[in-house]
This record gives sequence, structure tokens and C-alpha cells, in this order.
Amino acid sequence: MNIEKAVKEVQDRLELVGERSQDVAKVSVKTLKAANEIVVEGVQGVVAVQTAAAKDLYTAGKQSFDKAVAAGLVAVAKSPVEFLPEGRETIVGAFNETVDTVTKTGEKLAKVAKSGYADIAASIQGKQIRKPARKAARKVAATVAAA
Repeated sequence: MNIEKAVKEVQDRLELVGERSQDVAKVSVKTLKAANEIVVEGVQGVVAVQTAAAKDLYTAGKQSFDKAVAAGLVAVAKSPVEFLPEGRETIVGAFNETVDTVTKTGEKLAKVAKSGYADIAASIQGKQIRKPARKAARKVAATVAAA
């Protein structure tokens, strides 16, 4: 009887560990999906900002070149600074927006990672999971977007 009881106990424990590991896998996948959404959103924001800045710089450079061609070589040689395009504000603005986007994305990822870790720890211990990582990511995204 003792052997049968020990075998039954081991089987029960293995089933419990198997269920918990499946829960951990599900939570991990949800957390990774939420993190992926956050990263994609952040990268798309950076690309949009940088593309707009590049278009503005191109336009300013083209206008400056057209102005230099219209003025002639002598005018450009006398005062070349007048024909330089204005782009400092565009570059600095794009840089600041990019830093802001990357910072917010990092904060969102940190919150999703902490939430995912807490949920995984709860799954391993057999406790009820508070909330799915995806909902936490959306809540964080809405909070950061509102700020």
C-alpha cells in the first residue's frame, strides 16, 4: 500500500506541476504579445517622427538650393551663410520627441514585465492570477497616452 500511495502522490504532484507550467506558458505568451505591441507602437512613433523630420529637412535644403541657384554664384560666394537651410529646430525637435517616445515605451515595457513576472510567480505558487498582462498593457498605454 505504501508504494501505491507514493506513486499516486507523485502522479498528483506531476499533474499539478504540469498544469502550473501550462499556466506559466500561457501567461508568458500573453506578456510577450503585450510587450511586442508596445514595442511596435513605439517604433512606429519613432519612424513617423524621424520621417517627418527628414521630409522637413529635405524641403528646407531644396528651398535653400533653389534660392542659391536663383541668386547666382557671386551672391553665394559673398554671403554663403544666408543660403544655409534652417534645420536645427527640426533636428532638435525630432530628437526630443524620439527620446520621449523611447522613454515612454521603456516605462510601458517595465510595467508589463513586472505584471507578467507577478502573474508567473502566482501561477507557479498555484494562486489566482490577478489580471492578464494584455489588459495591464492596455491600461498602461492609456495612462501614458493621457499624460
